[in-house]
Amino acid sequence: MTDTTLMSEPLESGSTRGIDIAGLSGVRRGRWRALTDPASHLPTLIGVAIAAIGFALIGIAWAKVAALTQVWQQMPYVLSAGLPGLGLVMTGLVVVNVSARRQDAAARARQMAALAEALSELQRSLR
Repeated sequence: MTDTTLMSEPLESGSTRGIDIAGLSGVRRGRWRALTDPASHLPTLIGVAIAAIGFALIGIAWAKVAALTQVWQQMPYVLSAGLPGLGLVMTGLVVVNVSARRQDAAARARQMAALAEALSELQRSLR
């Protein structure tokens, strides 16, 4: 099985597993940092954009269906724009929710680190 993880150092001396031969591992990490960083707001904006596209599709479907009285004529618009629009809205909301939870977790981790540092400083001062 091939190990596809990115590592900054070899496991053993002389081992090159996890090292990018072309030297592009730093580029790969930097490119995705805005998406994978828990404190980044970019995933939230992407989720809002996905939801907005979904609402636009629902609006297009509604505009096309509103003038038609026969259900068989309405179904192509509902199936081709309405349902995918609903799916995009739900997907966008999930992306926003996951992003918000990751941002909260990152803030909580920073607060816990500050609290741990303050407690260790207090412990040092009491000795």
